[in-house]
Amino acid sequence: MNKVIRKLAVGCAAAVSVGAVLVATAGPSAAAERNGYLEDSEFGLYYNSNSGGCVFDLFGSDWNFTNDYFTGPYNCAGIAGLVDDDTASYRNRDTYTWRVATDINLGGLVGTIPPGYVGNASANFKNKITSATFRSD
Repeated sequence: MNKVIRKLAVGCAAAVSVGAVLVATAGPSAAAERNGYLEDSEFGLYYNSNSGGCVFDLFGSDWNFTNDYFTGPYNCAGIAGLVDDDTASYRNRDTYTWRVATDINLGGLVGTIPPGYVGNASANFKNKITSATFRSD
């Protein structure tokens, strides 16, 4: 199963039971998103600058961070805090470019994060990111 299809399946899993089946059959190469550990093929948003604190790790798109929380190792800065409008840096361990936005559904200001990029959010995005998606083009 190619990566784009797996990412789409992960993004739809909550709404479509077929998506849940596809994710379950993806095998060990599939990243375990939202577990607080940034793995290959994931995009991570960090609570602090310089990739510090807890990380919100995504394998598929998330169009609204309103009900998303930081998880991860015990006592990481930001643990159990809301991700929405509270991320200061990011790292892209995916092979795709990711887009982040200041409003839900990729609205407001939109920025792109290329594969392999690690850095701090600019003043326009620091503690203002509300949604993210990968670009398959």
